[in-house]
Amino acid sequence: MNVKFAILAGTIALSLGAIAFFSSKETSYILLDASELAAHPAKYDGDELLRVRGFVKLGTVVREGKTAKFVLQLNDREVPVYFTGATLLPDAFKEGTRARVDGVWKNGTLVADRVEAKCASKYEAGYSDQEASAEEYESGSR
Repeated sequence: MNVKFAILAGTIALSLGAIAFFSSKETSYILLDASELAAHPAKYDGDELLRVRGFVKLGTVVREGKTAKFVLQLNDREVPVYFTGATLLPDAFKEGTRARVDGVWKNGTLVADRVEAKCASKYEAGYSDQEASAEEYESGSR
């Protein structure tokens, strides 16, 4: 009875370990700014999943059906992006917005399957109002 239990427990532990190991490999991203990727592109060549942050450069968005091409920029450095259209581009995605792009670096282009765009004006106004309220509260104005 103890041998059967030990074998069962070992099998379960091994299975859970394998699931954790392989699922973490699939969902692990290297978080970078566009300027970092542009400065050291050879370092990220391969199959590593990258999550790159930057701003969509004005005048660079070219939509081709579900796919799109654009340039992410940060600190005067640029990263060309090819969006595969595997998901939809968000409504907030447009030139000049802050964006986060998930993909792999291949032949000098970030091949992306996911794009998230931030609408700065939508979030900053609410944040600055909350910040002012917190400062008034702390100083005893209220």
